[in-house]
Amino acid sequence: MNENIISNTAPKEFEIIDGNTLMAQEYEPLLFAIDKILPHGLFILAGSGKIGKSWLSLDISVSVATGGSLWDFTAEQGTALYLALEDNYRRLKDRLEKIEAQNVDISRLKLSTASFGINGGLLEQANSFLAKNPDTKLIIIDTLERIRDTETNRSIYSCDYRDMTLLREITNKHKLTLLLIHHTRKMSDDDPLNMLSGSMGLVGATDGVFVLEKEKRTGSTAKLTIANRDTEGFCFKLELDPETCKWQFLGNYDNAVSNEADSAEEKDEWLLMLIDDFLRDDWNGTATELCDTLNAIDSNSGLTPLNITKRLKNNFTLFKENNIAITFERNRNGRVITITRQDEQLNL
Repeated sequence: MNENIISNTAPKEFEIIDGNTLMAQEYEPLLFAIDKILPHGLFILAGSGKIGKSWLSLDISVSVATGGSLWDFTAEQGTALYLALEDNYRRLKDRLEKIEAQNVDISRLKLSTASFGINGGLLEQANSFLAKNPDTKLIIIDTLERIRDTETNRSIYSCDYRDMTLLREITNKHKLTLLLIHHTRKMSDDDPLNMLSGSMGLVGATDGVFVLEKEKRTGSTAKLTIANRDTEGFCFKLELDPETCKWQFLGNYDNAVSNEADSAEEKDEWLLMLIDDFLRDDWNGTATELCDTLNAIDSNSGLTPLNITKRLKNNFTLFKENNIAITFERNRNGRVITITRQDEQLNL
């Protein structure tokens, strides 16, 4: 039942609290599954088909299960339940290997490919799971449409609001985040929240909405708009790494877009100077370790593991002309970059 609705047996008067009494109350601080961007509560992550919503939701699940981070945002470690209702276990295993989850302890990540519907026993399943796993911080349902089995004899808005209210029973009873994966309409809109499939009842009954939009359907970059009730709004520019299928953070959208106006030549020359400055002996490590090293030299670099790898690969000639050789290889620990300063005579 909606906690804001009073039963018919209660006295027919409003339950009142005065302003001074309210201000004297002490409430627990807002808790997060992912610091700053994903609080506890009921949320929707929406995007068009095949855009990469499942890759992002799986990455979020692993971040919580391992107590790691999503981009620069720390995850609260706890059990993460991922209901992959459009997948099978073989595909899930392949995807976990793709995002290199086999390199960390994911024993707290629980996966299932089937569940009951909202009216058919899902809430009972969730309560049973939470009784056995009280440290659960995150439940992801991929997708919302797969669990919608309630009657549709009312308006779309009423049905959407009713289903969200039923699901909210989980977050009302437990300190966790429930994230619903959903689709957007094919028609674009200046306001991303208007793109959700269904009515505004979905938006009105949740604590926040994440909308993932590709800049170009055939491209790899996307905009992630985050609109939450209890946090500031965010608009991130992301890029999907084709090798790991992980969404990489490129920066806040406005800044990321304006940075693209800088000439590519100036960016490449700057990266060369940055590497030339720190390279004393041969260097070997991952893209993440290289980013950490260079960002320590210039905190405003904005380098990420994805964009630095692409820029290094696209500028072999520039680095070679400056007597720096770069090679890439993969071993059992992941992808490794080797940077070597060459003798100038080798390039004569």
